Amino acid sequence: MKILLILISAMVLFGSDYALMKKSFDRGDVKRAITYARTSAMQGDIPAMYDLGLLYYAKGDTKKAKMWLERSVKNNGKGLLAVSLIMFTQSNNRDGYTKVTESLINEPTGKIRDALMAVSKDLAQNRYDASAEEYLLLGELFSSDKIVHINMQRALFLINKAAQKGSVVAMEKMGDAYWQSSYTQGSFIMAPQTGNRLELAFKYYKSATELGSMDAMAKLGKLYIIAPWMVNNVRKGSQLILQSALEGSDLGAQMAGEIYWNGQGVRQDRKLSVEWYEKATNICEVNRLLATYYKKGTKADTYAKTYQKCFETSDVKREYHILFQPF
Repeated sequence: MKILLILISAMVLFGSDYALMKKSFDRGDVKRAITYARTSAMQGDIPAMYDLGLLYYAKGDTKKAKMWLERSVKNNGKGLLAVSLIMFTQSNNRDGYTKVTESLINEPTGKIRDALMAVSKDLAQNRYDASAEEYLLLGELFSSDKIVHINMQRALFLINKAAQKGSVVAMEKMGDAYWQSSYTQGSFIMAPQTGNRLELAFKYYKSATELGSMDAMAKLGKLYIIAPWMVNNVRKGSQLILQSALEGSDLGAQMAGEIYWNGQGVRQDRKLSVEWYEKATNICEVNRLLATYYKKGTKADTYAKTYQKCFETSDVKREYHILFQPF
């Protein structure tokens, strides 16, 4: 009986490795997550091999990532798609992209697989037949996902191709890349390769605005307000921001609140400023500003609680494009 209890306890402890790995990863402690996954992988657990490969990929160690992912695939486990993504980032000629398409032939169809196949075919054949959505999906994958190791040079190339194909979202993201402002945190691309090149940010935001993006219109308006003297136009900027806000953009409403609070291009009106801020409470930071404004009372408490809740949950709401597999 005693031996049986020991065996059961060992099984429970072993089974908890996945939960501990996932918890460590969600906290941002990839090193500790790797320790948990490696323990199970070294003991022959195939899903753990796959997860360990993903963890090394997230860390940026593509050599070890590929090794463990291929070991999982060799044992009939998952990992082929992740291996193909690594091959894609390492490809710089037609032969490399051809190998990516060949590696995906037996991979089940899916959004990432299909986009990777279509874009790799394009690059292997020097064509651009893949859709804007397929280029954008891969661009976003390499710029913002926590499992896939960020590759900003590749991401910007892909997102720019999507913009050239008419994607409004891609145009706005390229504008964000060339204008690194705290106002664009919601769709912020950390792109040190680009620097702050406002003339290119103007170009992309204008294109997105002309195609109906109200958030891009708000950002364009802000650019006019803060731009150097040769293109600075505060009145035009405030008009664009207000138009964006009136069309229902939360970002536009937030910016409208700020320009009325500070009197930028409009007559200063703190009451009207608060009215605009109250239409932008889907943006977490706005709740903090309103809580500070009201100081005390029911409204202050409500906005403070909303801010605290969204602040605490903002870092854990992630969509994993390549999911871990329980082991």
